[in-house]
Amino acid sequence: MGESPAPPEAIPNYIREGLDRQGADSLEAIIAYCEARIEWLSDRPVTDESELQDNDEQLVEVEHSESGTVVIKKVTCGKSGCRCARGHLHGPYKYVVTRQGESLKWEYKGRVQE
Repeated sequence: MGESPAPPEAIPNYIREGLDRQGADSLEAIIAYCEARIEWLSDRPVTDESELQDNDEQLVEVEHSESGTVVIKKVTCGKSGCRCARGHLHGPYKYVVTRQGESLKWEYKGRVQE
């Protein structure tokens, strides 16, 4: 059977020591959990549209794809004297939004013609 495989240096000792005490069935379950956790942490589309706009913004278009959720929306700039504070929003602007764990990552793609 040979020697036990050497763990990568990136794995902390307290995790390695716990893994070394596990049997094959537990290790298979740990692998499945780790794969699910990696997927959860990785970029993925946002399916709940309520997370894609603030109260003072207007969603123009939302399209879901494998590379993320494409969002086109009109926004306010936050300046109290600006016309957007009276409802004339800026934009529309295009973003690609992905979920990374519990956070959203917004990638600005530029202004879109109406």
